[in-house]
Amino acid sequence: MDFLDPKKNFQHKVLLYSGYFLISVAILIGTIVLVYESYGYGINQNGQVIQNGLIYLSSTPNPANIYINGKFRTTTNTSFTLPSGIYNFSLSLSGYRTWNRRIEIDGGSIVYFDYPLLIPNTLKTTNVKNYPSAPPLGSQSPSKQWLLIMIPNTKYNFDLYDLNNLTQPPTQISLPTNIVSNATSSESWQVVSWANDNQHVLLEHFYDGKDEYILLDTNNPSQSVNLTQTFSTTPFTSLSMVNDNYDQYYLLNSASQSLSEVNLSAPTQSTVVLNNVINFDPYLINTILYATAKGAPVGKVFIEEKVGNSYYHIKTFLSGSSYLLNEASYNGVIYVACGSQGESKVYIYRDPVSQLINNPKQMPIPSQVLFVKDPNYLSFSNNAQFIMAENGSQFGVFDIVNQHGYNYNSILPLQAPQAHAVWMDGDRLAYISGGKLVIFEYDHNYAQTLEDASPNYSPFFDPNYKYIFTLNQSSKNSSFNLTKTSLIAS
Repeated sequence: MDFLDPKKNFQHKVLLYSGYFLISVAILIGTIVLVYESYGYGINQNGQVIQNGLIYLSSTPNPANIYINGKFRTTTNTSFTLPSGIYNFSLSLSGYRTWNRRIEIDGGSIVYFDYPLLIPNTLKTTNVKNYPSAPPLGSQSPSKQWLLIMIPNTKYNFDLYDLNNLTQPPTQISLPTNIVSNATSSESWQVVSWANDNQHVLLEHFYDGKDEYILLDTNNPSQSVNLTQTFSTTPFTSLSMVNDNYDQYYLLNSASQSLSEVNLSAPTQSTVVLNNVINFDPYLINTILYATAKGAPVGKVFIEEKVGNSYYHIKTFLSGSSYLLNEASYNGVIYVACGSQGESKVYIYRDPVSQLINNPKQMPIPSQVLFVKDPNYLSFSNNAQFIMAENGSQFGVFDIVNQHGYNYNSILPLQAPQAHAVWMDGDRLAYISGGKLVIFEYDHNYAQTLEDASPNYSPFFDPNYKYIFTLNQSSKNSSFNLTKTSLIAS
């Protein structure tokens, strides 16, 4: 009958509520500890409170050994914490060149390094095909499945290699000669762009001081089209695919500075979409980034974007010889890059149109300014995370994810007649120097010299980046070899 005793009942309640209180305190302390741990806080061996950072590190191939400040830690494709500080990381794998990088870890931060590509110590190169002389052009589809090489000393014949099926010989395709203007003195070819169907290629044919645009259908060459003749009712000096669609085009008349849009299904029904256009970038349907002097003060040029029927002023440059324009989408957000050779600057904006819509009275604020003297090339990486401005061996790169800019001069000079480096993938750049292929990461880390390659052609890669394909002149004669180099160590 203790429960009827008021004194014992009171003691029971005191013990019960004390237990509740202690449990609540323990839960609160545990919650605080978990919160602090989530922000990277911890206790070191000396009992001091420190803040850790979380790092994810992977590699291709994997797993590779991870060394931090010379001491083995773990293997790649894993995550771990480190106290804030600066560390020397190394990735080591038998048969491959060691990857080194100095990494700064901030307390509470999460750092991703998921792109290291380890290069074999010894490169194994095999010959794929020999051409009697230099091929007029070589190009690879955006999917990297198809490699197109124009066969020299033929009337517009091509080898089409399927890089997903390397055991099969190339398919030979022929451009109908009746759609190509006959050259009497000299001619050359260049690839303007591939369509997003990885089937149609826009080619520019230079002949006898003239030029024309040819749309090559690699699946059905007989359906190839001379676009210059097809769009002859609309005078133009250059053309570009709209949103990489092979049947939609922008036609620019540099003399009248007019920009027209036309569809291949109705080639005579062009529509003028812009006037006073100096240069433009055809990114999306109904979206055009362009340079114009219309409305600008004397000696100035406006960079504007037309979205539908609306116009947005993004930047003003001093009048110069050329303007660099490019835009892309990263994680659903539009990024615009624009620059002027005369000002040696490239401005990068995060969705400038939204900035102007939200605050019409204020000019868009750039996320980054890259300083490159007289830049002549501007390009997004394959995954659009990085934006690169270049002039020869001078580079400026902006990392959208980490909001960090890099400016550097590559050690090895760019070999003529290359005009610029190219993106190998989403994280690496490539160019030819001294007759050798050079690749390096976006910030010039892990620069590697690889096999022989001609500066007349860009390097080509299979879709899985297990092989590099290059064209290079034979050391014995004037013939050219298409070679395949493995990026997998024996």
